[in-house]
Amino acid sequence: MRVGIISDSDALIPLVYTLAGQQSLQVYLYYSPSSDPFVNKKVLEFARQTRIPMTEERNKDRDLYPWLNKGKYDVCFVIGYKYRIRLERLVCQTPLFNIHFGSLPAFKGPTPVFWQLKYGAEKIGLCIHYLTEKLDSGDVVWLKEIENREHYNCKQVSQLFSQLCIEGVLLIIHFIMKGISLPVIDRGAFKNAYQKRPALVDVKIDWQQMGAVEICNLVRACNPWNKGAITSYKGQDVKLMDARIILSKEDVGCEAGTIVRNNGELHIRCKDKQTLKVNTLFFQESYIPSYQAALAGLKKGNLFT
Repeated sequence: MRVGIISDSDALIPLVYTLAGQQSLQVYLYYSPSSDPFVNKKVLEFARQTRIPMTEERNKDRDLYPWLNKGKYDVCFVIGYKYRIRLERLVCQTPLFNIHFGSLPAFKGPTPVFWQLKYGAEKIGLCIHYLTEKLDSGDVVWLKEIENREHYNCKQVSQLFSQLCIEGVLLIIHFIMKGISLPVIDRGAFKNAYQKRPALVDVKIDWQQMGAVEICNLVRACNPWNKGAITSYKGQDVKLMDARIILSKEDVGCEAGTIVRNNGELHIRCKDKQTLKVNTLFFQESYIPSYQAALAGLKKGNLFT
């Protein structure tokens, strides 16, 4: 069975490695280079070492559609691809599936992991659905949801999902090989929403509107890709890279965003009278541990805004 994989991310590696180890499968990779040189180097080296046939995209119009049309693939999976695939340009009958790192239909869009963490979803999920012209709107044929744990950040969830999706892909391949129709999962009862790519306002802490839990969720959603959630200190951007809620009675009546401790630890008061303990910041182009907060100029009694 010939299986095609289309991707622009190193999330492809666990999946491709697993499929290539199946004796009944021949795996072919189409890779669209990432904006991250390290990711490209990682994927190219992986393909070289495993000797998996790989086509590296130079021009999406001249490369992708001939690759699909001439490949005679029995099934093809997309796991991260920055361009919309125009199905009308395909003459092949290959079933195309998209691996989406979000629970559909509530988390459509390019960055579903970010939004699931930012909104503090009790369960975070990933889906595999038929690829259609309309973005993230094809019938869902596989769904996995897991508990949203407080230590998860955006990268950790993406790495975890790159492993979990293997279960769904193998199931779909099994159904196709056996000639069994794939069951469609009814998601009609769930909210249908498109989540855009995060803008500055989406990654910035609003101390006057956001409670401690919301801030912690945002910090996790912004780590590590944005080096944390953005706040401001005396007109300069500061990014909180991790934060957790602690019990504290220091300066209970102070304004939201106030530094209530900077001696060995950095504590910040929230609008709901809860206190955040921050362990790491990104400030003035440096990673700063909280025990150096005072040395970095973050003074007790001053405000983050």
